[in-house]
Amino acid sequence: MTNRLLLTPLHAGPEWSVELILLVTAAAVGTALLLGLAFAAFLQRRSRSYVLIVAAIGALLGRSLIAGATVIGVFSQATHHLLEHAVDVVLVALIVGAVYYARSVSQEAEAI
Repeated sequence: MTNRLLLTPLHAGPEWSVELILLVTAAAVGTALLLGLAFAAFLQRRSRSYVLIVAAIGALLGRSLIAGATVIGVFSQATHHLLEHAVDVVLVALIVGAVYYARSVSQEAEAI
């Protein structure tokens, strides 16, 4: 008989693990704190790049909220994965937009 290591995601089974719930909670709390800091930075800078970063961190918090809602039965696994990947697309678009906008403003300032 051979020993095989079975690798399964924490949320692959029919029940959610305590470790996953702790990780989702830690991610949500940490991201909420980061969102607060990003919002404070936006209030100081008041630039479009900062508001895009705030929105991106908000999307990151949304991922944790989707996972938490799935834990309590609001979403099925299929809906959970669809929503998380949709949020990933939004998050990437917001970050790319923030970088693009910051670079274009920086280049305009150098040209003056």
